[in-house]
Amino acid sequence: MAVGTSGTAAAFLVTLYVADRNYRRSREHIPGLTMDLQVKRVPASQSYDAVIVTLNAKNTGTGLCRVDRVVWQLKVVSPYDDETVQEMEHEFGATSAGRQDIEFPWRLMKEETVAEGIVIEPNETEQMTYDFIIPAEITAIVLSAWVTNASEPREAEGWYRRAVHINEET
Repeated sequence: MAVGTSGTAAAFLVTLYVADRNYRRSREHIPGLTMDLQVKRVPASQSYDAVIVTLNAKNTGTGLCRVDRVVWQLKVVSPYDDETVQEMEHEFGATSAGRQDIEFPWRLMKEETVAEGIVIEPNETEQMTYDFIIPAEITAIVLSAWVTNASEPREAEGWYRRAVHINEET
């Protein structure tokens, strides 16, 4: 009986070891990004401001992260009139019924896709920037960055970060 119990325990431990090894092997080359999106707004002229967006992306995974493109978006949050916001809210309610984690459909002002071709080593940080020019009358914006993952397109398609910026000087 002791031989049977110890044999079962040994088989269990070997199975556990093989499962753990296979899990670690399948995960060892997957990149992971933590991203910090910083926004700065400066006057460019009397009528326009420059919005400077900086994305600091740190590879927290154990594999290389190959960034082939970044999609930058700028959406206007303010100013709007009441009717426009109510119309957007009505459209939002109709399209988001039963779904969670959906962004309010602020009007997209600009979207740019930038081919990067950057490789980020594990534990390294890469800085990516983009500049937008917007009318000075815009007081609040939402900026977002979608970073695609060319390393493992089946595992993780990419990473997303967004930030809200309110012009304090108006």
